[in-house]
Amino acid sequence: MGVYFGVLMRKAMSAGGQAQPRKRKKRRLWKRVLAYLTLMFLILLLGGMTFAGVLYYQVAQMMPSVGVIENYQPREASFIYSADGVLLARIAEEYREPATLEEIPKHLINATIAKEDRRFWQHSGVDWRGAARALWVNLTEGDIKQGGSTLTQQLARNVFLTQRRTIARKIQEIILAQEMERRLTKERILELYLNQVYYGNGAYGVKAAARVYFNKPLEQLTLAECALLAALPQRPSGYDPFSNPDEAISQRNLVLDLMAREGYITPAQRDAAKAEPLRLARSRPRSQFLAPYFVMDVLRELEALYGRELLLQGNLKVNTTLHMEMQRAAESALRRGIQAFRAQGVTQGAIVLIDLRTGQIRALVGGVDFRRTQFNNITQGRRQPGSAFKPIVYATAFELGKLTPNSTLSDTPLDLPAGGGKRWRPQNADGKFRGVVSVTRALAASINIPAIRAAQLVGADKVAEFARTRFGIESPLDPVLPLALGASAVRPIELARAYSVFPLKGNRIEPFMIRRVEDQNGVVLLDQQGQITPNVLSPQTAEWIDQILRTAVVSGTGQAASRIPNARGKTGTTSDHRDAWFVGYTDEYLALVWVASEYYNPQTQRWEYRPMKRVFGGTVCARIWADLMERVNAIERQLQLRQARPSQPAVGEPASSPEQEPLPTDNTGDEAPPPIAPPHTEEPPRTPTEPPAGTEPDSPTTTSAPTTPIASTPTDTRTADAAPSVAGGAPRESRPPAPPPAPEYITVSICADTGLIATDYCPEVISKRFEKGKEPKSRCNRHGVRLR
Repeated sequence: MGVYFGVLMRKAMSAGGQAQPRKRKKRRLWKRVLAYLTLMFLILLLGGMTFAGVLYYQVAQMMPSVGVIENYQPREASFIYSADGVLLARIAEEYREPATLEEIPKHLINATIAKEDRRFWQHSGVDWRGAARALWVNLTEGDIKQGGSTLTQQLARNVFLTQRRTIARKIQEIILAQEMERRLTKERILELYLNQVYYGNGAYGVKAAARVYFNKPLEQLTLAECALLAALPQRPSGYDPFSNPDEAISQRNLVLDLMAREGYITPAQRDAAKAEPLRLARSRPRSQFLAPYFVMDVLRELEALYGRELLLQGNLKVNTTLHMEMQRAAESALRRGIQAFRAQGVTQGAIVLIDLRTGQIRALVGGVDFRRTQFNNITQGRRQPGSAFKPIVYATAFELGKLTPNSTLSDTPLDLPAGGGKRWRPQNADGKFRGVVSVTRALAASINIPAIRAAQLVGADKVAEFARTRFGIESPLDPVLPLALGASAVRPIELARAYSVFPLKGNRIEPFMIRRVEDQNGVVLLDQQGQITPNVLSPQTAEWIDQILRTAVVSGTGQAASRIPNARGKTGTTSDHRDAWFVGYTDEYLALVWVASEYYNPQTQRWEYRPMKRVFGGTVCARIWADLMERVNAIERQLQLRQARPSQPAVGEPASSPEQEPLPTDNTGDEAPPPIAPPHTEEPPRTPTEPPAGTEPDSPTTTSAPTTPIASTPTDTRTADAAPSVAGGAPRESRPPAPPPAPEYITVSICADTGLIATDYCPEVISKRFEKGKEPKSRCNRHGVRLR
């Protein structure tokens, strides 16, 4: 027994002796790993410290002296050129009036801190807590909603650093901001910031901004005005109170809320300031640039692309698509047309001209007087298109196989439910019904009832869907039958883009304004070409509509444009004559013309619209369009001749130098016609969803719109541009030509008021057949206008 236990003990001792070396080996392995990790950490730490040291040294080397900061002069301006090399605008021409911190109202200082840097007095140049909060908000929102830069960082970035968004630049900004905090007092940093920051409309610093927006010295600013100024630096053009008063008020109120939250003002002060109306200077500073509506849209697009920082940096060269000769032709045509029909209430209008080969916007006139209102009716306003929307309705029916140009539709009375026990009984412009008409005649003569029946065939919801997905209409469209008559408001630029589908055989072109952008070092930031959305319609559908629109010009409602070779187009007039349109094109260019009667309503403090007197798209807009296109065609011929010469730049390419031969001086670009409305002391609010309340149809037989379903009752439910006696022409190669009239009859265009041969100034022109020899021999002299 004792021998047995002895053997076991020896085996156990032997096994224990073998385990001890293994444990020692594991300890040595861990020591090696730990040594390697420690060495790598030290290397990385050393490398990081070296990098930080080198970076800090570089920033310290570039850190200017306090004297340089105090005497800093902003960089040079940016330049915007037309496609033919004309200088349109110099951006960042500074208007600056220095002010000491003691001169700046306390409310303005507090508003700026509450809006831009709530912990300004606590941090040392960088607000790490605020940066983390901004990062969290931006991540959760999925977009850049807050910025993490302090006032000191913004000052450092705008004055001494580039605007490139890189990690290295951000680190430089942080170090430089901390260095500035060590070398300057908080008060001095705040004073420099409030004197350097850009407030829009050429104003640098708060003192200049107070003069530009309120024509006041700093000490006279109210709390509400201080809050508005504090909101502007974030987006000077987007919050511009002259052109975007509603957005400016919204941002002002946001600043007031922030001031109350931070304890700078009481809730009672906040509420009183919010109730204060927007009292701006009589008008914004006079624009010192050509094609002002176009230039402002270019600035908005540049800010959306690159942010305000790059614009403020200056030294940009921006080549646009605008052709200055064509722009002047558009301004002149619109001015003459409004002058000719002013007696009938026409006071406002707009034009856009697009090159169908490239998508380049060659001319844009957003209104008659940029000094009176900067609201761009082409790109910002929404108006009811009336019958100008009908080609989209018929194109939808063609594309779905429901109709062809040879199909017939019933032009007989309709009686439809409109909800609430009401009925909708749409009418034709002349109150007549024609029985059965062809699609070609219905569209060319702009007859209302067949358009509604075409919408019934495919469904109003399908028309709205095609308008959005095929034609690029982005404005909200009510999927109800009055949509067929243009009851839903759209932006004119959207309608112009939609019409490009017809001449381009089913492809849609995207209009654009900016051709090329270069920075101060010649680096190309943007090189833009036209974009085509292909095959939104079949070539057959596009050709059918194109042919019918040719018929509309030759023998339909657009005859005033027939003097332009191969012109095609469609008129539009809302039922109460608040809006009149013509959208037409040739093989090379598409142009849209819109007119209205705009007036200032002192009760609502808004620019509103009222009915015009017998103004139709075919009698006013088509003539303005023809005047424009005659000049454009002449310019195009000159450009073709220049293209044939090797030394001349290609059409649409930026010229190498802004020095060009003098252009016709019928309009200086920023010299608008004299004001045609009562003077006002501020730019009243206006919304992009015009017209305002009170646009019910004039006809007592027209009630509410039908609902199945109805989201909202459209205001204008019938159009008034139909020429009832116009013969229906046939589209090219789509149906046999109509039989010739009997040899003893002739067709004459006569004035609807006098019954005499119509002139270019007659408000309503109809085509009427007369027995040969019994037609009127004299021209109408009632509506003649002598242009000066």
